Amino acid sequence: MKTNAKMLAVSALLAAALALAAGNAAAQGAESVAGTYTAVSNPPFGDNPRGQLILGRDGHYSLIVARTTLPKVAAGTREKGTADENGAIVGGSIGHFGNYTVDMKGKTITFNVDASTYPNWDHTTIKRSFRVSGDQLTYINDAPSSGGGPVEVIWKRVK
Repeated sequence: MKTNAKMLAVSALLAAALALAAGNAAAQGAESVAGTYTAVSNPPFGDNPRGQLILGRDGHYSLIVARTTLPKVAAGTREKGTADENGAIVGGSIGHFGNYTVDMKGKTITFNVDASTYPNWDHTTIKRSFRVSGDQLTYINDAPSSGGGPVEVIWKRVK
């Protein structure tokens, strides 16, 4: 009986150590790209998109990007926008947040979306191939929410 208890304790410690090691590996990957970035290029959002990507060292992220040409809502309150105003705003902006992991060996970043302004992405996983060059983070969006083919998205780290 004592031997079984010892084996169980050793197994539990081993499992905890492996889980911690896996968590540390993910954290190390996250730390390599962690930071705050500003949008440089994101073709579906036109020339000079406005946006911010925050990749926390703890594995949480937040992303928002918008066209510079979004219309003002004439009624002065977002709940009273016209169909045209609302259509332009929805088509010209997106935001989502959740957790992310980085696979440095495979050069991928995976966003586990908690919620998005595009509800089809709520509770989904989005994987992107990426590269870092100096202060620039670039990834390929294979399936933009606006449709169409893959686009290259470029972010610059804020200093």
